[in-house]
Amino acid sequence: MGINERLMKICLPLGKDRYATIISAYAPTLTSTEKTIEQFYSDLSAVLHSVPTNDKLILLGDFNARVGQDHERWKGVLGKHGVGKMNNNGLLLLSKCSEFELTITNTAFRMTNKYKTTWMHPRSKQWHLIDYIIVRRRDIQDEKITRAMRGAECWTDHRLVRATLQMRIAPRHPKRAQTVHAFYNLSRLRDPSYLQTFQSCLDDKLSAKGPLTGSSTEKWNQFRDAVKETSKAVLGPKQRYHQDWFDENNTAIEDLLSKKNKAFMEWQNNPNSAPKKDRFKSLQATAQREIRKMQDRWWEKKAEEIQRFADTKNYKQFFSALKTVYRPLKPTTTPLLSSDSDTLIKDKKGISNRWKEHFSQLLNRPSSADQNALDQIPQNRTIEQLDILPSIEEVQKAIKQMSAGKAPGKDGIPTEVYKALNGKALQAFHIVLTSIWEEEDMPPELRDASIVALYKNKGSRAACDNYRGISLLSTAGKILVRVILNRLLSSVSEQNLPESQCGFRPDRSTIDMVFTVKQMQEKHLEQNLSLYIVFIDLTKAFDTVNRDALWVILSKLGCPAKSIKLIQLFHVDMTGEVLSGGETSDCFNISNGMKQDCVLAPVLFNLYFTQVLRHAVMDLDLGVYIKYRLDGSLFDLRRLTAKTKTTERLILEALFADDCALMAHQENHLQTIVDRFSTATKDTPYQD
Repeated sequence: MGINERLMKICLPLGKDRYATIISAYAPTLTSTEKTIEQFYSDLSAVLHSVPTNDKLILLGDFNARVGQDHERWKGVLGKHGVGKMNNNGLLLLSKCSEFELTITNTAFRMTNKYKTTWMHPRSKQWHLIDYIIVRRRDIQDEKITRAMRGAECWTDHRLVRATLQMRIAPRHPKRAQTVHAFYNLSRLRDPSYLQTFQSCLDDKLSAKGPLTGSSTEKWNQFRDAVKETSKAVLGPKQRYHQDWFDENNTAIEDLLSKKNKAFMEWQNNPNSAPKKDRFKSLQATAQREIRKMQDRWWEKKAEEIQRFADTKNYKQFFSALKTVYRPLKPTTTPLLSSDSDTLIKDKKGISNRWKEHFSQLLNRPSSADQNALDQIPQNRTIEQLDILPSIEEVQKAIKQMSAGKAPGKDGIPTEVYKALNGKALQAFHIVLTSIWEEEDMPPELRDASIVALYKNKGSRAACDNYRGISLLSTAGKILVRVILNRLLSSVSEQNLPESQCGFRPDRSTIDMVFTVKQMQEKHLEQNLSLYIVFIDLTKAFDTVNRDALWVILSKLGCPAKSIKLIQLFHVDMTGEVLSGGETSDCFNISNGMKQDCVLAPVLFNLYFTQVLRHAVMDLDLGVYIKYRLDGSLFDLRRLTAKTKTTERLILEALFADDCALMAHQENHLQTIVDRFSTATKDTPYQD
């Protein structure tokens, strides 16, 4: 961060709650006014005071000061190998170092003067030491060497000063074991040769270990280990390539820079030679001009690339290209307010516990169920085919429906690896899923969730309520859930959801509901009729679903016992942990609501919410009535006056998952509908 035109500061994390603070300074010269010099050292004192005493401190820069060689007088500040005599600026610098117990490392190492001095006086041609690297006195053992680099080209009349440090930091507390996911180089799977190698190696490994044995959890562990070992061996770790505008393969630029560096060395060996200096300056200007052209071409190409992604709505590549320009955001630890909003928690352990407390309360909200309301739901015929073991074709279909590029769950196996399965590996995975189906035993890794909190870009960052929790779930568990979902959509969901529900259904979207509401408004204006609409946003709807009531509703809608049991396995005894700032919180139980970010959750909620609305509008004839006929001249209003050829329908809601719009012709009718809806949400197994 920039403090003023002469001071800058940056903090670098070294370990748990330990940082290295680097301060860059540019001090006034001797010819500056006393007021300017006093102001600089006053600002420097303020900056040094702001650095925590436990931090490593590195003060560097051009101080325009000569500190001399009197190490006896300035014991601990100066080393035994100083250069020249002290001047007024040097006295100020030495006093400041003594005040803050700092050591000037340039004077701590025995070298010839040519490796100490950094600047040559333009008239006397004498070399002086005026650029320093300064550290705390207690940290002088971290310093290995500080020396001037005579051959370094930095386009200035000062020599570059380089220090080598080996920082020793004793951990304050024992490190806690953290869950680390392996990120594989998945781009290799797009190469047919790598894909074939991966498939054959995985098949060989599974064959060498023999058939999967034991319980479903043991079979899963055997399959998981084989997949991870093969992925690590064949795919290797993910490669991160940093894109830069400088083209290292540009031979013309390389030749120009080589000539410039050679000219600079010739000038440094003979500083009094004007022709050598002029040649270097000419080559330097040419190199700068050509490099700027290279940089401009890179920016133009990158801008065209980003614009092309935006025009084609390729948002994944669009944001990936933006990261190239702005660099990926580094995860930071944001202080959080305590539950009573009185204390600001800053330490990582406290923040991790606060996230655990927040999500534990959020995902375990109490809800109740009215048995009378459940008894009023009619019993449908049980659909026995839902209990049939999933075929390998169903598993393949579910894998194809999975989205790539998603973060994996606790097992660390991404979707792309499952999409590459075939032959024996696919059969082994099918055996794992059918074993879970038959034994009704869910491996914990396929059930539990790792939660990441994402800021909503509104409100204070210190408030937990301004974050959205995203659950990272096992891909294998998602595939099994997708198999169940495909069956529910075709046999239960579409037969029980009303036409007014457009959330998470095939060939429907929120556009349909927006269009419906707009048409209602336009037709009422056209016919000079009153229309009253109330839009309801249910608070934490997915998190407050009563699970026991959900199992009863699924049974009433025709789901057999095994299918319900399999869905229960993904919810019962489920635990979560919060990932924040590289820390993993302790596990906590999740006993209520829908499973966060599970593909099955929206469909289950739709079925659940349908019963709430059905209970709310039971025997209610209020709302908006529309007439229509389908025998031609659809827009001739006079044809709607017929008594026998028209159809009348009642419309009182427009739904998209938990977003609800209730409507009526009269205000008192709408109030009655809202009252009935409010009563139903209290009497039925839903609590807002």
